[in-house]
Amino acid sequence: MTKSSFRRNNEHTRTEYGDRTQGLKVFQVLAGGPWGGGAVVVLSLTQELLKRGCQVWVLCLDDLVAQRFAEARANVVRCDAWRREINPVYDLISLWQLFRLCRRERFDLVVTHTSKGGLLGRIAARLAGVPKVIHTVHGFAWHEFSSPAAVLFYTTLEKLAARFCDLIICVNNEDRLDAIRKGIVPEDKIVTVLNGIDTERFSVARPPELYRRLAGENGAPLIGTVGRLAPQKGFEFLIQAMPTVLTHYPQCKLVLVGNGPLEAELKALAFSLGVERQCEFLGFRSDIPELLACFDIFAHPSRWEGLSITLMEAMAASKPVVATDIKGNRELITDGVDGLLVAPANPEALANAIIGLLQDWEYAQAVGARARQKIQHQFSREAMVENTLRWYGITGSGG
Repeated sequence: MTKSSFRRNNEHTRTEYGDRTQGLKVFQVLAGGPWGGGAVVVLSLTQELLKRGCQVWVLCLDDLVAQRFAEARANVVRCDAWRREINPVYDLISLWQLFRLCRRERFDLVVTHTSKGGLLGRIAARLAGVPKVIHTVHGFAWHEFSSPAAVLFYTTLEKLAARFCDLIICVNNEDRLDAIRKGIVPEDKIVTVLNGIDTERFSVARPPELYRRLAGENGAPLIGTVGRLAPQKGFEFLIQAMPTVLTHYPQCKLVLVGNGPLEAELKALAFSLGVERQCEFLGFRSDIPELLACFDIFAHPSRWEGLSITLMEAMAASKPVVATDIKGNRELITDGVDGLLVAPANPEALANAIIGLLQDWEYAQAVGARARQKIQHQFSREAMVENTLRWYGITGSGG
């Protein structure tokens, strides 16, 4: 392993530790892509681990993700051989590099994330003699739209990888039950810890200038959505819903926050439907709480999810939400009570739900208020962190 193939940033090693976990060495194999929900969860856990005196290493593939973990004072690991797609040669090189790192650092605990990170990370850690290996499922590689062959292929890989870890943590109950049904892991080796967020970050007032910039002087109704512009997120169905919405509310506007590989395709779709002037693409933004405060309705058209952080954030911001009826979302939303659930890949269902909320604004506001209450009481960051660290076997408070 060379420095160029596997780099570690040592500039942010934390030197102040709590009594009970001082010096415990934890490696989070985050891998994954750009900044998103999984990284948000792992960052919260990493911050608490550091606070309690652990030393934490994090494998990051994206520059912004690496920057945020470095700012948190974690040891950032970069793997130059890692490829997002399946590549036998590079995957074997990455496996070897992970193995060498685990042997060199003698980690006490390795926690893996994502499908490829979970497969390569678990095998490398166990072969390197790491005493405790845990995998976190932020959503399996298969989903409601997967072919039977894809489900069989990924299930087989998960069964193999499960042999190399001590515990699997799922972020929603449906994935846990699915894993048990498919024989991936016995029931006593898999648990659920629901994701959580800092709800107070989303208690901000609507910024007047930003709102006028988005809604105009006449205050057009704003439908907002946040996420990577990728096939998983189903934004094409939301854009396809806009012509129907605009027949009832011609001033309505759709605001899409995020970037990704489908940006040009989605803009072309809006143009082909004649709604390009009512669809604004903001790109990647860091002022999500302020943007959410501006939205009247939040739409979440994903085709599949684990347990969406973005959806939690919208609910914490008291937004009436229209989301797809998929696993993870069903864990967050009780249909008609604290949000609306509609069939995935269905522009008409999305349009009808959005129109229904706009037509009954008193009901929409009540839905948003109940959504915030649910997130505050059932999906807090504190509960997620405490429950996760308990399964890590880490106790005691930070000093």
